[in-house]
Amino acid sequence: MIEKLINEYSQQAYEFAVHLCGSAEEAKELMQESFFRLIRHWDQYDASQPLENYFMTVMRNLYYDGIKKWDRGFISLETPVAGEDEGSVLADALADEDAEDLQTALERREVSETVRSVLEELAPEYKAVLIMSDMQGLGYNEIASVLDCSLGTVRSRLWRARNAFKKKMRKHLYYLRVE
Repeated sequence: MIEKLINEYSQQAYEFAVHLCGSAEEAKELMQESFFRLIRHWDQYDASQPLENYFMTVMRNLYYDGIKKWDRGFISLETPVAGEDEGSVLADALADEDAEDLQTALERREVSETVRSVLEELAPEYKAVLIMSDMQGLGYNEIASVLDCSLGTVRSRLWRARNAFKKKMRKHLYYLRVE
């Protein structure tokens, strides 16, 4: 069963972890610890529920419990470039003269960092529901299962999360224009 989870859902779980953590390295550590936790507490898994939802719940709870421990106050040249091929990092984009111009690459990176920053400002329950719905493409039923809450709660949190995100994003965009 765990092998099926690894083979079929590891990419979706990894993307969820990257959105939660904000970096590939933190996401890998979160996934690894989540797999260990899943195996260690296998007896607590309810086989009537989808395994991938249970795993994402474990991952989310680990994240909430403080697995996130790195300071993200710097931008590494090894940082993945948003909107580029997998494996493309900022150093490659800056060095490749045939790629899009530097200004466009930096603007794209700035927008990506702004979105990540706004997500970080959201309450954890809003951040999780927004990532699962709008970035991972999960349906309300799947989100309700992962979060262990009702459909109404998912809808309510998603509505509140989107509104909070819009307000915070407007502030960030305003400050970017002023600077």
